[in-house]
Amino acid sequence: MRKISFLMLASVAMLFASCEKDSESTDPLVTTIQEDDLATNYNDEIENEADELSVDQPARAMAANAMLGTTENGRTVVKVVNNDGSVIKTVTYTNWINPQGNQNIVKNGKIVITIVGTPSAEAYTRTITFDNFTINGAKIEGTRVITKTAQYQFTATCDNGKITFADGKTYTRSYTRTRTWMDGYATPLNVWDDIFEITGTANGINRNGNAYTHSIVNPLRIVRTCKYIVSGTITVVVNDKSLSLDYGAGTCDNLATITYNGKSTEIKLRGGK
Repeated sequence: MRKISFLMLASVAMLFASCEKDSESTDPLVTTIQEDDLATNYNDEIENEADELSVDQPARAMAANAMLGTTENGRTVVKVVNNDGSVIKTVTYTNWINPQGNQNIVKNGKIVITIVGTPSAEAYTRTITFDNFTINGAKIEGTRVITKTAQYQFTATCDNGKITFADGKTYTRSYTRTRTWMDGYATPLNVWDDIFEITGTANGINRNGNAYTHSIVNPLRIVRTCKYIVSGTITVVVNDKSLSLDYGAGTCDNLATITYNGKSTEIKLRGGK
């Protein structure tokens, strides 16, 4: 009887541990931090591709109002050079997967990129807007602006940022960030060796209708050859509950550590940049 009772207790303990683990995996706070990371990665994906599309900006000596276009399998880029030397690029996607980027991200719709100057020049501004643009079926809206403020440093803002998912729920985000170009600036025509560090804050309304704030505590490190953020720490506050997400020490993987009330749990991230 003692042996049977011990086995029964052991089984109950194992069942409890299993249920506790399952509960953690579906905890609303875990979901919140996963969605926050997904929003961050969608934003980084847009910025990364805009960087790629900005590198071939023509010299100001090019004839005003010149129009050039390129077509690839699933992506068309139409470029207009204005009288003042600024450039407008309208990019149309049809089930486009960037062969050099994240193979799990499919784009449709249009983005419009307005460029003044170049990232290596003294003055540079880039504005991104969207026209029925989606990533993996999620509609992206808002206006994103990057302005050069110092050598290798840029201020990035997003106004009225919004993601509408397939189920109709929305996730909004406005932010102000500092984007520091850590490596790759010696090869401006090759964006795929670039490394950035991001700092700043954001706020919005999550999919459950709750207001949140997002603060980068330790800079987020963006390595172009990795589809995940490789290091950095953020703090998210929702309904007076504060939790942190640590992306690790630099390994390219989909694992991160969430900490809440002094308890840390490893989670898998939903998306990649």
